[in-house]
Order: sequence, then C-alpha cells, then structure tokens
Amino acid sequence: MAHSDTVLRGERFKLAFAHESVYGADPGTANYTNFFGVVQTATLPDPLLDVTPIYALGTASNRNWYVAYRGRISIGGSIPDIWLLDGRMLYMAIGNIVVTSGSNPYTHTIVETTALPTVSVHATHLNSDGDIVLMRRWHGGKVNRMTIEASEGDFLKASIDDIQFVGTTHNQNGETYYSADVADINPTYPSTEPYLFCGGSLSLAGNEFARVRNFRLEISNSLEAKYYIQKSDNECSRLPYEHREGKREYRFSCTIDASDAQLFKELVRMGTYNDTYKGFVLSIQFRRGSDPNDSITITSPASGVASSGGDAMGCLIRTAPHNIMDAPVVSVPVDILLRNLKIEVIDALASYPASSRARTFIPKLGLKYVLAKYKNGIPI
Repeated sequence: MAHSDTVLRGERFKLAFAHESVYGADPGTANYTNFFGVVQTATLPDPLLDVTPIYALGTASNRNWYVAYRGRISIGGSIPDIWLLDGRMLYMAIGNIVVTSGSNPYTHTIVETTALPTVSVHATHLNSDGDIVLMRRWHGGKVNRMTIEASEGDFLKASIDDIQFVGTTHNQNGETYYSADVADINPTYPSTEPYLFCGGSLSLAGNEFARVRNFRLEISNSLEAKYYIQKSDNECSRLPYEHREGKREYRFSCTIDASDAQLFKELVRMGTYNDTYKGFVLSIQFRRGSDPNDSITITSPASGVASSGGDAMGCLIRTAPHNIMDAPVVSVPVDILLRNLKIEVIDALASYPASSRARTFIPKLGLKYVLAKYKNGIPI
C-alpha cells in the first residue's frame, strides 16, 4: 500500500445541534446553527449493536461460536467539559425556553416541562487536506443526564453525560444502512467569551458565600428506551421507538472554605425557618465581567420562594461536615437536595432554540420508511 500523509485530524470538525419540531425527524441543514460551546472531545453516538453469538449446533466448531444474531440497537453519546459561551444548550435537560423581553438585552428563561425537548446533532469530520470525509446526524435526541459545574480558577462548564437518540443518518451513500443525502453545515461561531470563576456567586438562604471552591449540579431524567412490538412494512430498524422520561432528580454539591459558623447554622436548622419546615432558596449566578445584562442565573426552587407543603418546598442540606483537617482553611463539602429549578440567561442573542412544539411522532415502521416519507422534517 502506498504511503499517504492524509489522516482524519482531531481538531478539524464541526459539531452543532438543531431543535426538532417533529420528534425524530431531521430539522433540515439550515437549522444546524446552535453551538454547544467550546467542545474539545465528544463520544459521538454511533450505533451500538446487540450481537449474540450462539454456540449451539456447532458440530464442527472446535469450541467457537456457530452463528451470531443481531438484536436491538442503541444510539447514545456524551459531550464532556463544554465551556459555555452562551446558555443555548442548557434547556435540553430541563424543558422549554421562553424569551421574556423583546430588545437587547434579551432574557431567556428555561423552565421545566414533563416531556423533554428533542434535538438533532450534526458532526462533520475533515482530513488533513481539508476535505470532508465523514458527515453524520443523529435524530430524536433527549438528554438523560447533564452536569453544570465550576471550580476555582476555571470556566463555567456543562457536560452532556448521556444523550440518547432514536435514529441516525450519514453521507456514505451506497451503504445498506442509514445512508442519506446529508449536506454540510455552516454555523456561525459565537463571538462571546466563556464565563469565568471570578464572575460567579453562590447564595444559600440569602447568605452569599465568598469562598466557594467549586460547585456541581447534576440533572437526571431517568430516560427509559422503548422497543415496542410493532409491525414493519419494511426492514426492521431495531432502533428505539422512543425514550420516555422517568423521575427527575437534581443533586447539588459544593465545597466552601468556612469563614464563620453560618454554614453550620444552615445545617442544624434542617430546613426550618421561623418555626416552619420549608427549606431555603439557592441561587448561583455567573456574569461575564461586571455587566448584569450578561449573565446565567440558576435558582431553586423555580419560584424563588421556599414554602411549606407539597410542590412548594425549597432546598435542604443533607450534609455539611466541619472537620479538623491538615489545611490552612477548613473546607466544608456540602450536599444539597433540590426539588426543582429554573435557569435565566440574559445576553445579546435575540433568539434561543424554540422549545414550544407539538408532540408529533413519526410512525417508526423501520428507518427506511421514515427517510422515505419525511424530508427535512416535512412530510412528502
């Protein structure tokens, strides 16, 4: 084989997402305009095949398997350590976005919904000569788990720890499975800079803590893949029919260097304020510089008010041990239970991905049927 210097370069890629108006249908090339942020690595969701080798009937197999059968297929991936340049991707794990102001600066409020939004993701790989080698898309994406975090001296980051899809396409025409007329995308890279540690603040029950070393917010939607028994007029796709949301769970943890007994007081109050068991309000805000009109704010509970009773309680501290340690400052690891939350983003972007959509489903009678009956998310 002749030697070639041409390889797929790790830094030569495009990665963007588009909001879906039809669950599982390609929104169209022109709609892949949304960047996740600064992405340096990603586990892309190529199909994972359930292949079962069978050792029975192998009369001459010499202890090797005789035949293998293909079962169901799952399509899932992850994107770690995304440096946030705006708040566009944060809605994926939570729900809807509502634009609440009509002029610059714009306020985008992300609120919870029972059914998660779905997205399609596009990836383009280029080689060392600058030629497009491989393009792939994944459809019907729902975020199962996401993490938002920051540490001292670092940027505000988000990680899509698990995103699950119901379909995929690629540009390798002529291949038997999942090939389609996939065109390249041309998104505009954001001109904004990341959110830095020095623009962040954390307050519990109205008390802002000056020495926060890190925080970590974990979101879980407990997705369950559904592989229903269904009749197919074409070849069975073996892909999930859908993913259904389970119980929503939040887990918040942070490390605070103690300067007084305030954090211990919050612990021993056990959520009781003015003789009422109701919890407290937690607020995290990151600004870009000192501009109050360029910020991301996470508030729990979503109403900004902690009350007693069902669907009303605020946050509750689970643990906050004040230990003796061989360190200049006593660091307190805090674990907090959150019931719900909202995220408010203020920036100069006039629009975020639209999230109000009808729950439209494509009949999953095999992927080839889907591609034949829908083009760019539009019935044909």
